[in-house]
Amino acid sequence: MNQFNRQHIGKRIAALRAAHGDSLRQAAARTGVSHTTVGRLEAGQFGTSLNSTLRKIAEGYGVTVEYLLTGRDPQHDFESSLRRLPPEERNRLYFASPVTRIRMLLQFLMAEYPAEFPLDRLAARLGMSPESLRRLVEGCDDRQFTPEEVRRLGEQLAKVTSIPLHWFLSGDSGELAAAIPPEMLGAYVRLIKKAAEAGVRPDLLEMAIDLLILKHREMPAGSQNGRRGG
Repeated sequence: MNQFNRQHIGKRIAALRAAHGDSLRQAAARTGVSHTTVGRLEAGQFGTSLNSTLRKIAEGYGVTVEYLLTGRDPQHDFESSLRRLPPEERNRLYFASPVTRIRMLLQFLMAEYPAEFPLDRLAARLGMSPESLRRLVEGCDDRQFTPEEVRRLGEQLAKVTSIPLHWFLSGDSGELAAAIPPEMLGAYVRLIKKAAEAGVRPDLLEMAIDLLILKHREMPAGSQNGRRGG
């Protein structure tokens, strides 16, 4: 903990508390950390159980421990990087497999946060050996991971970054993306988003997409071109 500025950590905790309009006692109720301890942390006075204390505060205020330590937010930074992708790549990302999504985030963390997420430390936090993590990052066969292992990795990364678990677990094997013509991919993404917002059941949505793909395949080429131009 010596490499981190204690005063800066205290100021971030105080800023979070102020942003939520919490008193010290309200902060204690939100985080499970006593109000006296919160006050001492804000003053830069740290005790021996700092790691567990910061974890409680981070969870209570919906940030990461890394944010409290460094001021950087992996979730915000990663989501910003996704928004900078070309539209075609963002559309295809919707259909990316869970392992692909996990790999993307791991590559991002190790490239953008090398001090906070070196390979050995990140492997320990994910319950993997460094060699297994290296293979995953470098692009091993996705089929090596069972659904249970993928979910566990997603759960651990959600804790590390505050990125919601469903982001890691959504997406399929990529077969759907291969079946959809590239020029129609954006339309399918918009359809899926609208259906999700409307609460359409996943099985009904999947059936509708299958029917749309079949209809598109059966359309004469001239009709498809005319429809795209209209």
